[in-house]
This record gives sequence, structure tokens and C-alpha cells, in this order.
Amino acid sequence: MHVMKNKVLFLFVILISSSSLLLAQETYKLGEGSRIWVEGTSTLRNWQAEVGTFTGTISTDASGDVSEVNLTMDVKSMDGGRGPDMNAKIYKALHEPEHPQMTFSGKKAATPEGDLGVYGTLSIGGVSKALLVAANGSLQSGKLTGEHKIKFSDFSIEPPSALFGKIVCHDDLLVKFDLNLVK
Repeated sequence: MHVMKNKVLFLFVILISSSSLLLAQETYKLGEGSRIWVEGTSTLRNWQAEVGTFTGTISTDASGDVSEVNLTMDVKSMDGGRGPDMNAKIYKALHEPEHPQMTFSGKKAATPEGDLGVYGTLSIGGVSKALLVAANGSLQSGKLTGEHKIKFSDFSIEPPSALFGKIVCHDDLLVKFDLNLVK
């Protein structure tokens, strides 16, 4: 009988311990006011394209560390602020009909800069590239900001051009984000 009580007590302790671990896991979603945009330059001027539609989650493990990051961005929601003809050039360059979404998925990693690092895979136009992204802020504050340099050529994308090639975007890009997180 004494052995049976110890087994029941042991199982009870394990159940309580595992349920408290499950409760420590959280998922944050991107909330209102979040922004993702790309900045670049061309032979004529600097430019910016805002991603209008995107979703994302950041999940934590039992210790509160980031265990998974998932982000999906709709290519056709990008707006370069220069009208539908220029936006069509963006969609064409990013192979929107075949690849209507850009994605990023990753896990927490150490980074020499920023408050939080995520090592993951960015997929654009059917090409995926591993990268380390640093962010400033914290999950607890509900605010993450940052930027990351990429190149059109990293994703086998021919930079958009206009006026029969007289205006051409340069290869270097800066992806920026300002994220508001909600539980």
C-alpha cells in the first residue's frame, strides 16, 4: 500500500510539473501597426516598397526562449509608392505568379548584435537562403525592430528596370521591420 501511494504521488508530481512546462510556452502574433518594408537604390533615386499583407508567429519553449519563428508575406501586397506599373515590375521580378508568397522560418540563435537573433531560411521567388537576423527589443515588451541586408542576386532575381533599361535597381537591399507582438 505504501508503494502504491508513492507511485500515485510520483505521477501527480510529474503531471503538475509537465503542465507547468506547457503553460510556460507562449505564441506571439504580429499585431496592428507592424511594418515590413524593403529599401533600395537605383540609377535614378532611392526607393522603398512596403509589404502590405503579412502574418507571423513567434513561439517560445518552456524556458521562454524563442523556439520557432514563422513569417509569410504576400508579394502582390507590396507597394513601391510609384503606381501600378512600378508595382507590376516588383511582382514580375519576384516571380509572383509562381511564388505568391515570401516566407521566413527560423529558430533562436546567438548574434553579435541586437537583443535577439534568429537563424532561419528566407524564401523569395522560389529560392531559399539561410541567414541570421538580429532584432532589437524583446518579446516581453511586445516590440521588435531591425534590418537585414540582402541582395537581389542572393535569390537569383534580376533587379527591376524601367525606361528600356535606363533606370535599373541596384543589387543591394535593406529589409526593415518594426513589429508589434500580441499574445
